[in-house]
Amino acid sequence: MRKVVIFCEDSFHEKFVGALLTRFKNEAGLAVNIDPRSARGGLPRMAGELKDYLCDLSKGSEPVPDSIIVVADANCKGYNTRKALLAKAVEHYPAFQQSLSYAIPDPHVERWMLTDTKAFSTVFGRGCTLPAIKCKKDEYKRLLRNEIRASGIDAPLGGEEFAGDIVTAMSLNQIQEPTLKLFVKQLRALFRSWSQ
Repeated sequence: MRKVVIFCEDSFHEKFVGALLTRFKNEAGLAVNIDPRSARGGLPRMAGELKDYLCDLSKGSEPVPDSIIVVADANCKGYNTRKALLAKAVEHYPAFQQSLSYAIPDPHVERWMLTDTKAFSTVFGRGCTLPAIKCKKDEYKRLLRNEIRASGIDAPLGGEEFAGDIVTAMSLNQIQEPTLKLFVKQLRALFRSWSQ
C-alpha cells in the first residue's frame, strides 16, 4: 500500500487535496493511505511542523511515506515565490526532496472551488463566475460564500464542506486555472508511476 502525507495550511486545503487524492486512487484502483496533517495556525506553524516531521523521518521515528504533499495558499505572492519559501523550510532534508511536491492555490483555495462552473452547477444547481485574481484579504472567502448562498444552500464552514463534492464533479481534463492544472498534472504523473 502506498502512503501519502499531506501537510496543509488549514482544513480547507486538507479537504480539497484529500478529495483529489481519493479521486485519483479510486480511478487508478490503487491502495493508497492518505495521512492528512493540517496545521491550525497558518503558514509559519505549518512550516515548523513540516520541519519537525522531516527531522523525525530522518531519525527513523516512522516509515518514510511514498509522497509528501505540502499545501499552502500563494496569498498573491505567486506560485514560485510561495514554493521557494516552502522549499527553504525543508532544505536541510535533501533525502526527502524527491518525495516532496507542492499544491499552491493562487491566491487561495476558494478560487479552486470556483474554477469549474459545470462542477459548481452540479453541486449547487447553478453555475458560478471565476473572478479575476484579487488580492484583497478574505475576498475569495466572501466570493465563494456569496456564490453558494445565491444557490440557496447554507455553508456554515464557508464552502469547505463541499470540497469533496466539487472535486468529484470536476472535469479534470478541462481545468484552466493554472495552479490547479499544475497540481493535477503532478498527481497524474505520481499515480502513473505507481501504476507501472
